[in-house]
Amino acid sequence: MEPAKPVSTPRIVLKWAMMLGVIIFFSGIGYWCAIHPGYQTQRPENSAAESAPAIVRMFILFFVGALFLAPGVVGYLIAILTCCLTFNYQRPVWSSVKVKVFFANILVLLTLGLGIGFMVAGLLSPFLRALGLIGVQADILPVIGVLIGVQMLQLWVLIWSPVERLVIARRLKTMGIAAEQLKGATLIGVSNADPGAKKQFGAIEEDMGALWVTPERLAFRGDVEQFDLARDHIVQIERRAHGRSTTALAGIAHVILHVRTEDGTVRQMRLHVEGLWTMGRKRRVMNDLAALINEWYGVGAGAHPMVSGH
Repeated sequence: MEPAKPVSTPRIVLKWAMMLGVIIFFSGIGYWCAIHPGYQTQRPENSAAESAPAIVRMFILFFVGALFLAPGVVGYLIAILTCCLTFNYQRPVWSSVKVKVFFANILVLLTLGLGIGFMVAGLLSPFLRALGLIGVQADILPVIGVLIGVQMLQLWVLIWSPVERLVIARRLKTMGIAAEQLKGATLIGVSNADPGAKKQFGAIEEDMGALWVTPERLAFRGDVEQFDLARDHIVQIERRAHGRSTTALAGIAHVILHVRTEDGTVRQMRLHVEGLWTMGRKRRVMNDLAALINEWYGVGAGAHPMVSGH
């Protein structure tokens, strides 16, 4: 069977460069607003903070940082433990959870970034002033730098993976699937890979659940859908990166199942591996899942190689 072709390194580098450029652009706007002369005129040049000794300014910046950091940490823990304030799992929940995760991600990353940033500013501000930066410039530059770093880090470290695992486990528990049964499954999301599929708000996954690869079929139990696919239901299996997804930053090529439906049409189902902490781990698990499905399909179907694509 043909191995999947890796996503080209230049494309991955270009993706990272584009993301970094966007983050720096918007961070630069924030920095410009902070040091703009029109803004500065609203700040007394000889305010208590500016004329205070360096140790006092450091304390003030650390205090401001703590005011942001504490609610950021608490908010993140509450969001994880409650799956973004989701309590009823008797009905499909993923469509609402992913919207709440979208906004929680903005608030949590902003408060954590500002909290850490102001604390770092407390340490670096005296050195930046010694290098010639004055006033708010020396205080804001480290904050902007930390915000850029946090945004870039969260593209690789997936801080909402516990929510994915908990949503799947809690939702499937209401269907009679125990945690022990999930140990033999791969946690996946499913999205529509058909040409012209509408763009999703927030996460592109339309469903979340667990996939079991059994000798006879692929069994999926999800938040919205439940299905069992025998080999003769599958027309083709391919691997293709999703250009609009952050998974492209790790060179992940998703497994796409071309499934013949009851009315004779072919549905393209893109699989996403879920509940993992890093993009690197996602790539490895996706490769393992692709190999497992390809082996399963080939055993019963004879010569049906997995098709590679970009």
